[in-house]
Amino acid sequence: MIIRPADATDLDSLHGLRNHYISHSYATFDEEPMSKEAVTTWMDSFSHAGPHRLYVATDAERLLGFAGSQPYRNHPAFRKTIETSIYVAPGAVGRGIGSALYERLFTELSGADLHRAVVGIALPNDASIAMHRKAGFTEVGTFSEYAVKHGSYVSSIWMQRAL
Repeated sequence: MIIRPADATDLDSLHGLRNHYISHSYATFDEEPMSKEAVTTWMDSFSHAGPHRLYVATDAERLLGFAGSQPYRNHPAFRKTIETSIYVAPGAVGRGIGSALYERLFTELSGADLHRAVVGIALPNDASIAMHRKAGFTEVGTFSEYAVKHGSYVSSIWMQRAL
């Protein structure tokens, strides 16, 4: 497995993975598939330096997953807080890929002027909660039925990690 910064060659794979989770889970609250243009815009929001990064895990044949750090909110008060996201390809779950992606992401961010990482995890998702705990995240609380996707209410647990 290779973990590296995402680049333009990952567009098709990231497009497919993002749309898989839109269609088959509550991991993202998007309801409509993303266009390639939307994924390109999303990818362009990351850089190879600074607090907002995107890493992919690949093997010789395919994308295994990605992890990213985005602004938590568009307000100066949150400039030292990032929100993370992590997705592992179907068939690759349970192989330590998520943990390896987070290890690389947080190692690369260790010199950045950041204070906290936060993540919201749609429930139920025991595997993701366990992986985040392993990565040093602790529970903050749960937003109960605060979102709607395909007519169903969704709750999320929120977790944080000191940086």
